[in-house]
Amino acid sequence: MRIFALIALCLATPASAQTCTLEFTIEVTQGVGLIRPGTELPGSAEFVTSGQTFRQEGGTMAHYATGQMTIGDGITGEIWTLITTSRGSAADLVGVYAHDVEGFSFAGQDFDGPMALTLFGPPGTRPTATPPVMQVEWDEMNLRRAFMLHADGDMLAGDVIDLTVECI
Repeated sequence: MRIFALIALCLATPASAQTCTLEFTIEVTQGVGLIRPGTELPGSAEFVTSGQTFRQEGGTMAHYATGQMTIGDGITGEIWTLITTSRGSAADLVGVYAHDVEGFSFAGQDFDGPMALTLFGPPGTRPTATPPVMQVEWDEMNLRRAFMLHADGDMLAGDVIDLTVECI
C-alpha cells in the first residue's frame, strides 16, 4: 500500500495533452566526420504529449510524449519526453528528448542517442512547468538553444538558430 501512495505522490495531476510540430535549424558547433562545425542541418520534431507528468527533483517536470525527431538526411529518434523547469533560481528549461536514434554512424561508432533539443530561458521565463504552446512562449526561451546527439564517448552538437513551432 505504501508503494502505491508513494507513486501517487510522485505523479502530478495530469496535464492536457497537446500536439506540436517543430521545424528548426542547427548550426553545428561540435562536428563528427563530414558534418563539420558551421554546417547548418535542418531538423523537425512532431510529438503528442500524453497528459501524464512526473515531478522530478528541483522543480523539474517530465511530460511523457510520443513522436519523432529528425535531423539532416534521415537521422531519426523516438521522442519519449519533454522536460520543463520553471520559477527556480537557475535558468528555465524546455527540452525535447528522443532515444533509439538511427541513421548516423561514423568510424564504427553508432550515434544512437539520446538526442535532445534544449531551450533555456532566464529564471522566471516560464510561469509554470507546463510545456509552452504559443510560438511566443517558445521564443522566450532564448538564453541558450542547443541540440545534441550522443554516442558512447562522442557527441554531435550545435546551436538552434531557427525554430518555428505550431501546437494545438
